Amino acid sequence: MKTVYFAVAAMGITLAACSQPEPEPVYVQPTYDKFGTPSCSVGYDLATLESGALVCAPLPPA
Repeated sequence: MKTVYFAVAAMGITLAACSQPEPEPVYVQPTYDKFGTPSCSVGYDLATLESGALVCAPLPPA
C-alpha cells in the first residue's frame, strides 16, 4: 500500500512541476540611428507591444 501512495505522490509532484506557466520574454530597448530608425541586435526582432511601445523581442529558437 505504501508503494501506491508513493507512486501517486510522485505523479502529483511531476504534474505540479509541469503546470508552471512559461516565463515572460525579456524585452530590450531598440537602438536608434541619427535618422530615428530603430534597430535590434542579432537574435532580436523589432516588435510592438499592446501599449504601442517599440521593443526588441527575442527570436524563437530554431
